[in-house]
Amino acid sequence: MASNIPLHIIDEDDKEDDEFDWEAAVRQIDLACEKPKPSSSTSSHVAPPRHPLAEISNKNTRQSTLDRFIGKVAPRPPPDNHRTIEVEVEVDVDVEGNERVASVEIDTEAAKTWIYPVNVPLRDYQLAITKKALFSNTLVALPTGLGKTLIAAVVIYNYFRWFPDGKIVFAAPSRPLVMQQIEACHNIVGIPQEWTIDMTGQICPTRRENFWKTKRVFFVTPQVLEKDIQSGTCLAKYLVCLVIDEAHRALGNYSYCVAVRKLMAMEVQLRILALTATPGSKQPAIQQIIDNLYISTLEYRNESDHDVSPYVHNRKIELIEVPLGQDADEVNCKLLEIIRPYGARLHAIGLIQNRECHTLSPIDLLNSRDKFRQAPPSDLPHVKHGEVEGCFAVLITLCHIRKLLSSHGIRPAYEMLEEKLQQGHFSRLMSKNEDIMKAKLLMQRSLSHGAPSPKLSKMLEVLINHFQTKDPEKSRVIIFSNFRGSVRDIMNALASIGDLVKATEFIGQSSGKALKGQSQKVQQAVLEKFRSGGYNIIVATSIAEEGLDIMEVDLVICFDANVSPLRMIQRMGRTGRKHDGRVDILLLFHDAFLFFYFVNWCSKILIIQVLPYKSY
Repeated sequence: MASNIPLHIIDEDDKEDDEFDWEAAVRQIDLACEKPKPSSSTSSHVAPPRHPLAEISNKNTRQSTLDRFIGKVAPRPPPDNHRTIEVEVEVDVDVEGNERVASVEIDTEAAKTWIYPVNVPLRDYQLAITKKALFSNTLVALPTGLGKTLIAAVVIYNYFRWFPDGKIVFAAPSRPLVMQQIEACHNIVGIPQEWTIDMTGQICPTRRENFWKTKRVFFVTPQVLEKDIQSGTCLAKYLVCLVIDEAHRALGNYSYCVAVRKLMAMEVQLRILALTATPGSKQPAIQQIIDNLYISTLEYRNESDHDVSPYVHNRKIELIEVPLGQDADEVNCKLLEIIRPYGARLHAIGLIQNRECHTLSPIDLLNSRDKFRQAPPSDLPHVKHGEVEGCFAVLITLCHIRKLLSSHGIRPAYEMLEEKLQQGHFSRLMSKNEDIMKAKLLMQRSLSHGAPSPKLSKMLEVLINHFQTKDPEKSRVIIFSNFRGSVRDIMNALASIGDLVKATEFIGQSSGKALKGQSQKVQQAVLEKFRSGGYNIIVATSIAEEGLDIMEVDLVICFDANVSPLRMIQRMGRTGRKHDGRVDILLLFHDAFLFFYFVNWCSKILIIQVLPYKSY
């Protein structure tokens, strides 16, 4: 069922996203389609580009029907809690006019209809997107909280009905996401539990091999899917539907991409449904996802679309400026004194363009170092290359320490400085530097006095004000931080409020120096207790950003402003789902690069919001 020719967004003028002429592109798409059809849904197909994978089975055209699967299998009546809709069947043929035959037989009677649940409120956009996803490989880009899980469950259920011997896979990057979809499949559409299995890397390959033979619906992580396809454990020829959650990860050699490439190389005919709330802020990135997952239809909605807006609530976003603080300001000035001569040296050689050392960022320096390594200046003696590498190492480390200082406070910055003084170029060049020792002493002095953090104080103020107007027993709050060290500091600060808050951390599985990781069972227990009221605050790292149904949250506090627009959108999507919500972003404008990142993030948000919902 998968399209064996990846589809391409036409961009004749090769413009940037903010100048992209979508109307012109749609007109070109209509011209490129061999058999254009009028449609009541906001969708169209994409013209095929050149792609190396197309040569694997270039005899096949895009699949859009179930007709080729027709076989003699006993029909099954639909359950009472579903509505049935007739299927319009067309014959799917190859370029020579021959019908293609799949290895999995279809239930001919069941295939005359597709079923949609009546035990949930009907939303027109979900119904329309589901219809598209059943009959073409579809990327669904839908804001958080608007029901991608339901769409996936309905598609899975209908392929479960249509192909009694077929196997269906739902892949998600974390166990909590997997468990969320399992619940929807069991409770909303009623797939029998005896046919489903949740498989993670903790299950040994021998047991997984047995499950692939005896089960029909599989909930897996991308890594498990990739490994089992490569090993042959996964019975790929029986796959009829693959659902990919958090599809924006399908870039490069991520497991999603590898698994789909392997399946296409086997000429497996299956339906692919990809789900995301954040497809990307740039057209080339979205195009890569479409190519990597063999997508033929893009169903995009934003919160202002007419069919979505009735289900969207207000989300107030407040940017809160926080002063750096006297102690941190002194440390910052001392770090800038150290950075200045190293930056001037690289600027004189022509390796960095920016002379303003306070605007240097780690990512810009890393990019400049990569360019230097690939093409060093011809007039720079080779013996000087080691000196340049040392300058880059010092600048990257110091800029990262400054970023930690401004975003998370003195303690994380001090801990990183201590660690880096023990290793590599930085240790060799800085261990006897008087200025770095002065900066270290300033940090130690502040820590001995408790290292007061303006950000922590502002965060506590926001929370106290929030719970004065919201019932602590009913209200829920998520505090996001990129840095685990800050999670620890935030938890310590919350303890000072007393009985007003019941807080816990929600972090990934790997253990770090600041906090021990949480197993998947612990993560699931935290979410359950948060939903039931055992906790009213969770302090989370990036693991809580993607796709989790963490019930309705009244307030999201971003302790740091993530530089990724996609992750910021995901953070904001935790609130404003069932009623009005608020997002407070704590920013220290003292650092110019954080301000510029935030402005850049805002501009990318606008690009995503104006993307029209067309299908490709």
